[in-house]
Amino acid sequence: MTATTLRQRPSRLRFLGLLSALLLASCAEDPMGPENRFALIAFGQCSYDQALMLADQAIAKGNVDNVERGLMLKAAIFRDRGDPEAAEALYPKIDAAWQAAKEKPLSESRRLRDIQMFIDIAHAERHAKGLDPSCQGNPDSIARDN
Repeated sequence: MTATTLRQRPSRLRFLGLLSALLLASCAEDPMGPENRFALIAFGQCSYDQALMLADQAIAKGNVDNVERGLMLKAAIFRDRGDPEAAEALYPKIDAAWQAAKEKPLSESRRLRDIQMFIDIAHAERHAKGLDPSCQGNPDSIARDN
């Protein structure tokens, strides 16, 4: 290496460091929240109980966006595991959380579309990992059926 190359390298590293810091500082807050993201991952792996626990943690934190998404995610989990009554029982809470987060009413079609989106993501994740999309034969589903 030449002396010129050695002098350029620190300035390049400083530039990359500064660029990284600016990009991180300009990123918007994650509207889903880490607990809901981990809940969605668990849901995609047929770990319903863990997914529900993580969604409940997101809801408990009280961030209006995380609450709304956590409730929708819980409804999706209940619906996917065959408990549509539990999902429907969450609808009034979902509507109220949406109103708080978006400051406008939630339409039924939008609520159902967003819930179905979480189910579709979980099914796609299962398909990609070679799991049964219905989670049949998974230890969580066997324990729940007994």
